[in-house]
Amino acid sequence: MIEEDVAPSVHLLESMRSVGYSLNAAIADLIDNSIAVKARTVDIDLDPVDAEYVAILDDGEGMSPSTALEALRLAGSVGERSKADLGRFGLGLKTASLSQARCLTVVTKREGELTALRWDIDYIRQTGRWSLLRLSASETARLPWMERLTERKEGTLVVWQRLDLLLGDAPDRSQFVHEKIAPLMDSLGLVFHRFLHGRPDGLRITVNGNVVKALDPFLTSNPRTQASPTQYLAIGHGEVGVTAYTLPHVSGLSAEERRRPDLGERMRESQGFYIYRNARLISHGHWYGLARMDELSKQTRIQVDVPNTIDHLWQLDIKKSRAEPPASFKAEMRRLMAGVIEKGKRVYTYRGRKDAGVEVVHLWAKIRERDGVRYEVNLDNPLVEASLRSLPPDEGMRMRQLLDALAKGFPAHDLFAEMAGNVRVVGADSSEDRTMALESIRAFRDASDPRLSTATALAVLKHAEPFNTMNDLEEIVQRIWIEDVDGAN
Repeated sequence: MIEEDVAPSVHLLESMRSVGYSLNAAIADLIDNSIAVKARTVDIDLDPVDAEYVAILDDGEGMSPSTALEALRLAGSVGERSKADLGRFGLGLKTASLSQARCLTVVTKREGELTALRWDIDYIRQTGRWSLLRLSASETARLPWMERLTERKEGTLVVWQRLDLLLGDAPDRSQFVHEKIAPLMDSLGLVFHRFLHGRPDGLRITVNGNVVKALDPFLTSNPRTQASPTQYLAIGHGEVGVTAYTLPHVSGLSAEERRRPDLGERMRESQGFYIYRNARLISHGHWYGLARMDELSKQTRIQVDVPNTIDHLWQLDIKKSRAEPPASFKAEMRRLMAGVIEKGKRVYTYRGRKDAGVEVVHLWAKIRERDGVRYEVNLDNPLVEASLRSLPPDEGMRMRQLLDALAKGFPAHDLFAEMAGNVRVVGADSSEDRTMALESIRAFRDASDPRLSTATALAVLKHAEPFNTMNDLEEIVQRIWIEDVDGAN
């Protein structure tokens, strides 16, 4: 057997650029490195005028010359991985950066010592050698944002230049960059929301001077969000934490929350598992075959915390933007899914009931048929029944015909489209609602048997829409029945 030494061609570096990084995923990969070196602040600048560079500056520990050289080596490692490490293959810094630009420069400062190294694809193609360039002091000084790093004792500056794959053939480069800023902030706010919020060593990220806000997909600060106890599943040689959240109905969201795309028109596609690796979001918006992307389950989101010790079981990709759960995880989750999904569906199906399990006489009746369901006005509802009883027979018949026509003409498909977009259905204001409720109770009283007692009336109304949601129903019924007695006297 004869051994042949086959070194990779320099064209490999060009091929590595086609891994499929988006701008958002590429910058997130660099922030992973900043977190690893204990950075508290990461500032990102997309050149808004000429679109000639992207700069990422952190205040982390920085790297020594030897460590920086190893960090720039393809598939290099800067030491043994800790359990809290966000890295994976040793390719992130290089592959993420070169997926957007032809020139990557890293300047790092540790204990006052400055090191500047560069991968330049055009230089490598020209020379035919895998040459990592070490910059001189004058070359380093001309880099964007270099003065900010100079002012610090430690930190790292990453600069992308010649942004060919990022810009593509954009006719207006400045406008193109401006349009990237808001989506980038939203993406980073979601991916790193557990680092940006609620931690004593909280991270601060800015993009072109704008502070990135944590985007909590589970709305844990909303008092109407329902969270299940965390369950721990033994997967491989690790322990995976699973916490299910049921988000509030749109009526329970604040005005600011309703403006979020993932809580509005994109809520349906945002349901499912949210896979985290060491608190960093990897993948979301999938059920992995364990459930369907259903309209009634769109309130359900499940947080899954995976340790980096079982990366190999989750098929984590280089970009750290996709993970496929192992068969053992799916088997464990199948026994939990039914209860989790049902809880989310109840946000819609049980709305308006005070107590689960209490039979409520609704205003609308759901009729199940072979081909599906239809809705009609519930003639057994006390308000409807009393109103019909108060009319002469011929008028009562016409009213029934009108109610039937209204039910058949109900714009169910339009309502479904609005609800699918999580549009809030607006009702009457509180004063109108109050007045209508009082008049409805008087109508019920007038159409009822004069001998109907207050206690019996209250027993009927408190389990019927629209009266069942009134907190002071008992007081109102007593007052209206007293009016009746006073009127008779």
